[in-house]
Amino acid sequence: HQLAFARVFNSCATTSAHLDIVAGLLDGSIIWSGLKIDTDLRWSLLQRLVVTGRLAEEAIEAELRNDDTATGRRQAAVAFAARPTMVAKELAWADIIERTELPNAILEATIGGFVQPDQVELLVDYRSKYFAALPQVWAKRTMETSQSITMGLYPAFLVDEETLAQTDAFLTGELNSALRRLVGEGRDGIERALRARAADTSK
Repeated sequence: HQLAFARVFNSCATTSAHLDIVAGLLDGSIIWSGLKIDTDLRWSLLQRLVVTGRLAEEAIEAELRNDDTATGRRQAAVAFAARPTMVAKELAWADIIERTELPNAILEATIGGFVQPDQVELLVDYRSKYFAALPQVWAKRTMETSQSITMGLYPAFLVDEETLAQTDAFLTGELNSALRRLVGEGRDGIERALRARAADTSK
């Protein structure tokens, strides 16, 4: 129960007071009875502090030195991509789109770190970049990688008419069936979210 509560608390922590608790759990200055801070939870705590700008690159590198395993490298990739700066997003985008040698596990982790609901303002410009990049991704990458990038980077975090418009414009092009289907599924999600929002505001 304590572990489940800690994970929920961590994922929802946004205020300074709550983030102080997250930082305390990570550095050991705060102890919750019955809660064991294992390696996975340490990474989760660290990632939350990175996303919110409380910790930076040095902390990620230090944690990776303590957990230099395949799992640790994936968690570090999430954290590096999750940093709330334009430069971090540019680096992560380049890794995802241009680095064809990136292992699938690290690619998936980087995508997961790149897309953060708390960082929409940093991601707005990547909406048009996403649609511009897709044809080359599908021309040069494997089917598995192309699908991961298409699904993972679809701008589902930008729930507005502009996302629908850019999606519709993209879908007018000549696309293979798998790409069309995946982008169409992303569009359906935006449309449902807009309908739900409209229903909420009309109550």
